[in-house]
Amino acid sequence: MSPHSLARIAVVGAGGIGAAAHLPAVVSLSEEAELVAIVDLDETRRAEAGERFGCRNLYGDMAVMQAEQRPDIVIVATPPHLHEPLSIQAMRAGAWVYCEKPLTGSLASADRIIAAERETGQWTVSVSQFRYAGGSQQARAALADGRWGRPLIGVAHTTWYRGPEYWDIPWRGKFATEFAGATTTQAYHAVDLLLWLMGGDWRTVSGIADTLARPIEVEDASAAVVRFDSGAIATLLSTVLSSKQETRLQVIAERATLDLDTLYLPQVDEWSLRRVDEEGQTVVSSEWPEPEPLLEVNAHRSQLRAMIAAWREGRVPEVTAADARGTLEFLTALYKSSAVGMPIARGDIAAGDPFYEALDAAGPSRAGVNAHV
Repeated sequence: MSPHSLARIAVVGAGGIGAAAHLPAVVSLSEEAELVAIVDLDETRRAEAGERFGCRNLYGDMAVMQAEQRPDIVIVATPPHLHEPLSIQAMRAGAWVYCEKPLTGSLASADRIIAAERETGQWTVSVSQFRYAGGSQQARAALADGRWGRPLIGVAHTTWYRGPEYWDIPWRGKFATEFAGATTTQAYHAVDLLLWLMGGDWRTVSGIADTLARPIEVEDASAAVVRFDSGAIATLLSTVLSSKQETRLQVIAERATLDLDTLYLPQVDEWSLRRVDEEGQTVVSSEWPEPEPLLEVNAHRSQLRAMIAAWREGRVPEVTAADARGTLEFLTALYKSSAVGMPIARGDIAAGDPFYEALDAAGPSRAGVNAHV
């Protein structure tokens, strides 16, 4: 490919996150990318998206689109149960894939995507917008360099509100199509960001996941305690039942405490750093974080831009399926811990384990018990 060629991008899924984030991200990168097609089963939705984003190539079938347009990158912005088949289909047709979270619904499925990467020589990148949001890259670099000493304690609390009407959309709230609930659907990015900032080397997780109030199959709340290989510990709380909506992340390192207080997308001015001075007083650092340009659209744009650069340079992109598998394994271990009432270690869930085949393999049984909710 020419180092100056535009990446030809097709978006599959023109509603929800496709229209809100992915399509705006593509058209905002006009010097690096070209929107060559929109795919959606709903004719009205794809027509509206085509008009809004200036795309004439509209399809109801991805295979037809790929045969005619030959995109370099396919963005999969569909309900979760379609992620695996569409990602593999796109790679086998010669495209890289940028896939919404969760990448897929089981470790078995993630391993099939990884196998397809090896088979085709293409890559599937999992959306991880908190890693690319304002301040996050600075935080990761400083923690990885030991600027504030070793990370000792982590906190990730996602306390959002979703009323019962949120699940009126048929695929939401069901194991067959959404795979899991608040921990995976709403809190995924905060969980992923915390694991990444802490070094990614989680060792064990002890968790509780349950459906406390919403009329859904999947969980609406969870809590967990995590141990890392480094000896660090962390706590997580994820729910869609809170009237005080916030996303709170904290990393307590040896010489400073890093805080993020946000809701749906971190901005650089939502991060803060505190130290204890020589007099024993807590002071807020004025030196960190450094100012950053405002995101022109959203963090999907930042990650897509990084992916396009990797595609153009012929190198491995960030947050491939293997990387996303680490977060999926963590979530699976949390659900299994809740089911069996004991900590689950990384690497414990393998082929032959029901949890290898489903994020929350015990969820359907729990849903039956909670049918009164």
